[in-house]
Amino acid sequence: WAIVSSSALAHVRGGFQRRVVVCQDENGYTANNCDEKSKPMEQRSCESGPCPQWAYGNWGECTKPCGAGTRTRLVVCQR
Repeated sequence: WAIVSSSALAHVRGGFQRRVVVCQDENGYTANNCDEKSKPMEQRSCESGPCPQWAYGNWGECTKPCGAGTRTRLVVCQR
C-alpha cells in the first residue's frame, strides 16, 4: 500500500483528514495483490479545538464634543 496524496479540511467544529491509498508494487506501479485487511484508513476526523473569533468591547467616548472626532473600542481575537 502507498499513500499518494493527503489533505485536511477544517470546519467550524473540527474537520477531517483525507488521503489516497493505492496498491503498488515495489517499483511504484499499480498492483492488485494487496490485502484489503491491511489497507490503511483513507479518512479520519480531527479536532483542533474551537475556531478563533473576534471579541470586542463597547465604544468609548468621542474625542470631540462636535465635528469629526473618533471613538475606539477594544477588539481581540480569542481562541
